[in-house]
Amino acid sequence: MNYPSAIMAQVHSVDREPNMLANRDRSNIDAIEASFKYGLLGDAMRRAPQIERSPDLTAEAFELTFRRASKPVVLDRSIADWPAIDKWNFDYLASICGSVQVLVDSYHSQRARRATFREFVDMLTVEAPGRNPVYLQEWLFMVDCPFLADDLRALAIAEYDFRRVLYGEAISTNHQLWIGQRGATTRIHQDSYAIDVMHAQIVGEKHWLVMSPPAHLGRTPSGHLDFERLVDDPDVDILQCVLRPGDVLYLPSGWWHRINLLSDSIGLGRKCLDEQNVRRHLFLRLSELLPLALNHEQVKQAYPELYDVVVLRNRAWAKLLNIDLTKLRP
Repeated sequence: MNYPSAIMAQVHSVDREPNMLANRDRSNIDAIEASFKYGLLGDAMRRAPQIERSPDLTAEAFELTFRRASKPVVLDRSIADWPAIDKWNFDYLASICGSVQVLVDSYHSQRARRATFREFVDMLTVEAPGRNPVYLQEWLFMVDCPFLADDLRALAIAEYDFRRVLYGEAISTNHQLWIGQRGATTRIHQDSYAIDVMHAQIVGEKHWLVMSPPAHLGRTPSGHLDFERLVDDPDVDILQCVLRPGDVLYLPSGWWHRINLLSDSIGLGRKCLDEQNVRRHLFLRLSELLPLALNHEQVKQAYPELYDVVVLRNRAWAKLLNIDLTKLRP
């Protein structure tokens, strides 16, 4: 199914009930996760078709077959020659980045805590009954450990990234590492700023469940979340894949995704901006930056689960752009 960006940009503006997939209220998030684990969403996930895999995809074929059609694809073993694939493990990263401060479980305000990277790796070795798996999400390693990029290589299919034109080379390589313990989950969401996702798996295995942009979770007449209507919607594609070391997933802007770590895992998030999404991208960035500059408390109240992540993301972004934030409110 083809989802042009002009249509994707309108997904949230459709005149209908709010999409509960985008509701960040804690009880709503927990109800959706429960359906993935024990309910209709879990059933749909288990029977979902596999995302197409391509072992020898040229940049030209990728552009024609997948990017222009806004269609996900797994580039099978396409980064198997990266030094990081053979070189990286948790102890190795701790040996060279051990003193760096990171925010663990940053997507959960009640569990979020600061630690050194070495302390985080020590947490990974412990599987305590009843304890949630630890997860370092969206670590912007280029700020504190830019030398890690020496073990990574450019993705040929990412050359279209328009952020180089907007922000310069520094910000266009502002990748993220996602490092977590077996069983950790990134709840279903759409990535911010109208950005395409490319995720390179370096260590371990990770299960992805994705839904096309029209996915909409409403309520039944009695007020319950209407999972049945979502999974039966003929306009919604629900797909899945397992990423293994050397694989890269391309996921176009607007696609919903949920990730579950099948083993202790290290993955690289590589963002790309399609030129046709620039206007939407800038609107979303300014919509986030201006409230942060002018009224932190309102942002904190509106997005308690994501506030720390948003602040860290924008501070790193500003640092790479050499923007002085010292005169802004804390």
